[in-house]
Amino acid sequence: MSRTLPQLNRIVVKIGSSSLCHKNGKINPGLIETLSGEIAFLIQKGIQVVLVSSGAVAAGRNLLNEYGTSIENKQAAAAIGQPILLGTFQRFFQVHDLITAQVLLTHDDLHHRSRYLSARNTLENLLDHGIIPIINENDTVSTEEIQFSDNDFLAALCTNLVSADLFIILSNIDGIGEHDPNDDPETVIYQTLNVEELKKLKERFPRNTSVGINRGGIFTKLEAPIMAAQYGVPTIIANSHTDSILQRLIKGENLGTYIKPTEMNLNSRKAYLAHALKPKAKLIIDNGAAYAIQSKKASLLPSGIIKTEGAFQRGDGVLCCLSDGTVIARGIVEYNRDEIDQIVGRQSSEIEVILGFRRRRGIIHRDNMVITPAIVNRMKT
Repeated sequence: MSRTLPQLNRIVVKIGSSSLCHKNGKINPGLIETLSGEIAFLIQKGIQVVLVSSGAVAAGRNLLNEYGTSIENKQAAAAIGQPILLGTFQRFFQVHDLITAQVLLTHDDLHHRSRYLSARNTLENLLDHGIIPIINENDTVSTEEIQFSDNDFLAALCTNLVSADLFIILSNIDGIGEHDPNDDPETVIYQTLNVEELKKLKERFPRNTSVGINRGGIFTKLEAPIMAAQYGVPTIIANSHTDSILQRLIKGENLGTYIKPTEMNLNSRKAYLAHALKPKAKLIIDNGAAYAIQSKKASLLPSGIIKTEGAFQRGDGVLCCLSDGTVIARGIVEYNRDEIDQIVGRQSSEIEVILGFRRRRGIIHRDNMVITPAIVNRMKT
């Protein structure tokens, strides 16, 4: 029995270090040659492909005389490995008369709305010209504060960035099982999962579970599809070493694990707020404001704020939290912290009197806010 897939015009393919590199960190040219041929086949079928590739750090690591675990060593390894990795891809894609383009991103790039839109426009332009974007995290400049947890997470963000129809994660496992396939090769692989089932599975695996030289491991293989599903994009997790894997997947063969998209999808802006935006600070709000935000989809008003925490300016992302730390929502603030501190607990009608100006009625407008799952219905005052 085959899978029924959506109309495929554009897909995001993510391939990990454990697939692209041998255990010693050296690039596996044979796999890259095979992958390039498969992507060329998809393009001939009229499907645009965005490739998210790991492997730069692994490729550069063994060329350093000494390699430690510091962020500086990782940056140096990435600087060495990135041109090697891209050059290998270019060599094999040229056989099929295809051009590649390197796109390096950091979390900070996708945190700023203007840079997020700029990245989207660049990718759209490349795809419109028949060029294959090869995306990787810019590990050379990434710090712990601005790096992605793993390229699975980056790839999931890219499904929204390019409005993909399908997300394929290629790894060294056959799919998602009840247990980690690396620890239990006999575990039964699920053919299909929904988001709720995936969330329950995720609780079984520690966040730092890794696969060989891969930074993210099984945890991000579970987390990334949840994100993509909220964008309305289905995910397939499959083994990169399976013969003709991409061709067989787009034909609907039951290989790997298929994760269904959610029925209620976030629009592009809400998706950006939910996943790409990196909050810098917190607004501590009362129960009444929390109920209004979650149950009535209201904007956050100054009267509902108890206090501010952390430094931020107008246009920055913040978390809206209860006093116990429970996150209610995240969004973009209309005022600087020092301005909000002056109007905490006051009525909206007093804003102009106190500050001498008024931008919008709310501190965070509902259009610039995304809400966490409804957990405060009991808090109506």
